[in-house]
Amino acid sequence: MDPLAPFGMAAEDVPRLSRWNKVGIGFLGLFVVAAVVASLVRLPYYRISPGSVYDTIERVEAPAEQVVIPEGDIGFVTVSQTADISVWQWLDAQIDENSLIRHEDEINGDQTTEEKREQDQRRMQVSKSAAVVVALQRLGYELIVTPLGVEVASIFDCTAADGALGTGDVIIAVDDAEVLTTQDLLDALSEFAVGDELELTVERIDPNNPTRSNATEIVGITLGSADDACLADDVRADEPRPFIGIGTAQMFDEALPFDVDIDTGRVGGPSAGLAFTLAIIDVLSEGELTNGLSIVATGTIDRDGNVGPVGGVHQKTIAAEEAGADVFIVPLCCEQFVDRTTGEDVDTPSNYEEALLHADEMKVIGVATLDDALKAIGELGGDVDDFLTPVDA
Repeated sequence: MDPLAPFGMAAEDVPRLSRWNKVGIGFLGLFVVAAVVASLVRLPYYRISPGSVYDTIERVEAPAEQVVIPEGDIGFVTVSQTADISVWQWLDAQIDENSLIRHEDEINGDQTTEEKREQDQRRMQVSKSAAVVVALQRLGYELIVTPLGVEVASIFDCTAADGALGTGDVIIAVDDAEVLTTQDLLDALSEFAVGDELELTVERIDPNNPTRSNATEIVGITLGSADDACLADDVRADEPRPFIGIGTAQMFDEALPFDVDIDTGRVGGPSAGLAFTLAIIDVLSEGELTNGLSIVATGTIDRDGNVGPVGGVHQKTIAAEEAGADVFIVPLCCEQFVDRTTGEDVDTPSNYEEALLHADEMKVIGVATLDDALKAIGELGGDVDDFLTPVDA
């Protein structure tokens, strides 16, 4: 019996797929499989894209009686870093002129993602501390700033520090020489040669509270050389010199007239230091520092008011423009870099030049110091005269 008879059809009446139809279905099936794979497979790359602009003014935390909310805005800007991207995200980034792809080794180096995040948070804390000190000094407050030692901010593989020190430890002496500042540490090391043994007095960090130490220990090490062949390219020096193998951060104790902080949430890194400094000055003073303008700033800040370079200026410029900023303040630095592998000069635009390339309607201002930033804002009508460094007659 014809199985199709109950349906009023004969077998010869059933449409047959042509060879091309079968080929088309095959390609469709392959496409579906490829699409699923492209969505599920993760690649060891970061996608670097424009991030967000955050209103720094509303994040300044200070006693209510000290706060004067201004009309203008001072924002800090971030770069979006997406890890372990999919094939689709990788392909999309290839056609997005405002995105970059970087291998995870370029971003994290020898650190794990979690270690990198912790380091970024520490650098953010150092940045906030410097911003508070600089801003309060410009506001006329007398501060007592006491150097406490040199923090181990990072440890390099294949060095004397590897396995002997931990991030967060604070070096307070080299042999019998007290170490309170980074310069003290450099001066002490200059008395030794590669291969010498020395003793570091170290305050060990409390693993349950990274802001406190829980022990002081003597750590013996044998100095390596900064040009050791086993060091990573971005660490190794061109000439031999005594080398512990650490990145450092200066530790201070500040006696402040009142508590000041900035709520940065999970944002890490030091590149918002200039924005923090300007926002604190604006919130804790009368008048309109920005003349009511929307200003976005990027750049590190040190305790002398120097503005340092940052990464991701292309993406930050796009983010600031899209956020509607009137002005984007960026570091003038740095026009010259050297490829550590080849020793050749790298033709890289400065932060300022890069911002100019990608800005559209907003005004871009390049600065090297906090005074530069304040003067530029003053030329836009802002109330800045009380905060500029006095010029000797």
